Amino acid sequence: MMKKIFTIVSVFALFLLTSCEKNVITYGATDLDVTTKAQVRLVYDLPLVTTSTENITLLKYNDQITSQISTALGGIYPNSTAKYHVVPIGSLKVETFKGATKDVAVYSNTFNIAAGKWSAFIYNKTEAPLLIQDPEEYETGNPWIDTVTYIRFVNLFHKADGTPYGKVYLKGRRPATLPNVSTYDYVDIAACNYKEASAYVPYKLWRKGIAVWSGTESSMDFVLFNEAGEQITSFATSTATVKTPLAFTGYSMTKGVNYIFHLNGKEGTNYAGQAIRLSTIAVN
Repeated sequence: MMKKIFTIVSVFALFLLTSCEKNVITYGATDLDVTTKAQVRLVYDLPLVTTSTENITLLKYNDQITSQISTALGGIYPNSTAKYHVVPIGSLKVETFKGATKDVAVYSNTFNIAAGKWSAFIYNKTEAPLLIQDPEEYETGNPWIDTVTYIRFVNLFHKADGTPYGKVYLKGRRPATLPNVSTYDYVDIAACNYKEASAYVPYKLWRKGIAVWSGTESSMDFVLFNEAGEQITSFATSTATVKTPLAFTGYSMTKGVNYIFHLNGKEGTNYAGQAIRLSTIAVN
């Protein structure tokens, strides 16, 4: 009896093995030809007041529709995921449109793109995008020892009159003595002039005494300073008549992940006229 059972099990196992071999699921893929193709992600950083009527709803490269996903100011196209589009090396025409009918022109320009991976920042309606080359591989640190994330800073900030703001310093803001959050330490991250990008800078995350830690720190703050060492200010509310120090709060960041912090928009002479956006892209 045992011999018969063993034989049946053996035949069934052989049937399963044969079935698996005959039904292998494969996905078609083509290697990227790096001699003729580049990869680009578009970042929408026009210095305008934030409004949903300015959302891009259609993107074209070289007169071909590439994507039709609504993307707001300060966002990545398509949507909020840091994906690339494959484009031909050389002269590249980019066009964006807005509106429900996706036919109201927002931006059009032609620029040259070389091999590699690029982030293309649209920061001016009449200028070619600012191209920042992305690394082929990102630093991630030691997963068991390090508690660091990596930050690249891009400065596309304008004065209220639309002219470049100048050098801006990005800093992390930490409570100096927990839980006393009225006193802060400021951690230097990067300083960039207009249309400049920093390298990826390691920034240590806090475990905050958590024994079993997910690797993500939440409720993080970041601030901006000018060359005079003064914190950049803004009109905090629609009724504010005086500017107060500007802070960007509520960030969550994960160890081993690389982020682009891109500062875009402009100062204002009142709340309605300002558009200060410190936007982030998680790139790995």
